Amino acid sequence: MEPFTQADPRISSVVIIGNFDGVHVGHQALIKQAREISRENHWPVVALTFDPHPSLVLRSRPPEKYLLTPLDLKLYWLECYGVDYVKVLSFDRDLAMVPPIAFLTLEVRQKLRAEAVVVGYNFTFGARGAGSVETLKQWGELTGVMVRIVEPINTESVIVSSSAIRQYIAQGSIEEARDLLGHPFTVQGVVQHGEGRGSQIGVPTLNFLSPSQQIMPPFGVYAGYLSVNGSETQWPAVANWGVRPTFGGENAVFEVHVLDQQLGNLHEQLVRFDFHYSLRPEQKFNQIEDLVSQIRRDIDKARQLL
Repeated sequence: MEPFTQADPRISSVVIIGNFDGVHVGHQALIKQAREISRENHWPVVALTFDPHPSLVLRSRPPEKYLLTPLDLKLYWLECYGVDYVKVLSFDRDLAMVPPIAFLTLEVRQKLRAEAVVVGYNFTFGARGAGSVETLKQWGELTGVMVRIVEPINTESVIVSSSAIRQYIAQGSIEEARDLLGHPFTVQGVVQHGEGRGSQIGVPTLNFLSPSQQIMPPFGVYAGYLSVNGSETQWPAVANWGVRPTFGGENAVFEVHVLDQQLGNLHEQLVRFDFHYSLRPEQKFNQIEDLVSQIRRDIDKARQLL
């Protein structure tokens, strides 16, 4: 997937607009609708999104640990689901004050040459959120731009939304979050040198810090898959997210042990961990031997689940 830099005057596009935090099944429905229009008209699909997330700019007290997908992960999932190009608008208070029709005219019609626009049912835009799906429909009628509105996606208990998924992640409901996302909750970072304790107890780990603005589940042990530098190859793994209380740790770190594989020195390599199951909360052990025994049980359980 390529960044959208400048509109080709010969090429029209179908544009989806949103924050796309999580690129969840609701967002995937927008992409699916856009792909159908794309196939019929031979227009590329362009995602128009924002960075930083508007909530981090507009709220008087910006939330911490808020994002489901920092920008690099958002771009990754958008590409996975079929977006051809992404236009990332730098969101600030100046952009927030652009009137709705001016935003559509400049950013969507002129810069992206949109012939079709697909948004979600609760889409708002423009200064003070004054623009709505009705505003967009009226603009489409005046300009001849096709407008499609995607209705909410419901599960058995909730409407799919980034807010609902954040709640699931915050309470450690990894499988429920995965159902709404349509893919695993994912964290990635650059491997750093650790203190070597994992190797000393026979369980070597890769250590990295979680992105500063990404929401994380409660401290605990999780089963999932590790990939390196964007490779499609994934290795079953067990991860500990926490402060390592048995060793008197204070700073949170993400430690991943790959099952039955020796991956060599990955220092300063970019790795990604896909959460699949929550195994247990992080806990403090009185004896190192007790910790090692529990880790062995965690590894056995992860093997069974993965």
